[in-house]
Amino acid sequence: MIVKFFKNSGGGSANATMNYLLGKENEREGARLLSGDPELTKRMSDSLNFQNRYTVGVLSFEEVNLPDEDKRAIMESFESSLLAGLDKNQYNMTWIEHTDKDRLELNFVIANVELTTGKRLQPYFDRVDRPLVENWKQVTNHEYGLTDPHDPDKAQAVKTLNRQNLPKEVQQVKAQIGQAISHQIEQGNITDRKGVIDTLEQAGFEIARITDKSIS
Repeated sequence: MIVKFFKNSGGGSANATMNYLLGKENEREGARLLSGDPELTKRMSDSLNFQNRYTVGVLSFEEVNLPDEDKRAIMESFESSLLAGLDKNQYNMTWIEHTDKDRLELNFVIANVELTTGKRLQPYFDRVDRPLVENWKQVTNHEYGLTDPHDPDKAQAVKTLNRQNLPKEVQQVKAQIGQAISHQIEQGNITDRKGVIDTLEQAGFEIARITDKSIS
């Protein structure tokens, strides 16, 4: 499991974010509301006059799914760690599950306001909070036996395939990616399409499109 916070998303529309996470008519396949009130979160966020009105992120798992009781426990633990010192009535947070990418994602949206005072709330400040979130992630992965992206074999795959060190020519880029993925398949570190996607994402790539026969 890894934790991602999406940059600068809080300056846009929370309504658009919720439409993406759930679908405009709550019809997105593989999406399920786990906790919170999406309508309240987006109305509250969009009514704020702060520069960044809400925080969006995801707990992304290599596992296809987990028992609901484990999801709830992990969500509660994450909230307690990220929003330490705050009671439930002091913040607004919605959790939405995605299972449409052959892996589990627990998406969260937080209105950036402390509810009892109306003052700005910043749930995550990267320079300060990254070590805290990293420690929480490692403890949680160990506690629940989750796949650890810092496993030595996986770390080697990311080391040999890094978007910051790619050649300039497109064909050379494709060749280098192909060689790195092939090597990881031969080593048994990648056994299916999900493994390919996870390796690419851990190397810093963004998956733009997935079809039956290709990954862009």
